Amino acid sequence: MPAAASADGLNLGLNGCPAQTIEHPFARWLDNSNYVLMPGGTFEGSLSGWTLKGGAKVVAGSESLAAHGAGEKYALSLPSGSSATTPQVCVGVLDPTMRYFAANDGGLLSLMSVSILYYPPGGGVITLPLGVNVGAKAWAPSLPTLVTANLLGVLSGGKAMVAFRFTPIGLGAKWRIDDVYVDPMARH
Repeated sequence: MPAAASADGLNLGLNGCPAQTIEHPFARWLDNSNYVLMPGGTFEGSLSGWTLKGGAKVVAGSESLAAHGAGEKYALSLPSGSSATTPQVCVGVLDPTMRYFAANDGGLLSLMSVSILYYPPGGGVITLPLGVNVGAKAWAPSLPTLVTANLLGVLSGGKAMVAFRFTPIGLGAKWRIDDVYVDPMARH
């Protein structure tokens, strides 16, 4: 069984969030950190809680590296003018990074912008840019992206509710993403 598919531990809620199954999907790229799959983050089943806009849709052709496991068939296509927002997820102060797999199907100037949406306890939403992926044509893991809003969890019992938004930008922007993860217990 690949390291990515083995659930070898649980985050026991020590970061203020509910317990979650831990995976190591980026181990072959020398990132042995613990990761938790975002709800619906493989695009194989229900996308409950995801918000797809501007032509974003599930398509055949999962990431070819089988990081989450063999046999998956789908990914999320993000054409120019589209966006996809994950469901809200609990992150704690110990949740410093998020990663995903991406393939740039657009032109050389096509970028993938990632933002975090922080939902403060009092209501509303604060959107912060996290970074940009320049990506390759072939499937590849993103670099670890710092989840800065997790630090706001210090103000609300050690946890924060966040979502992530993926938006292709640039001339001829068109991307596919798959297997979206958050690092729940950093070992950096």
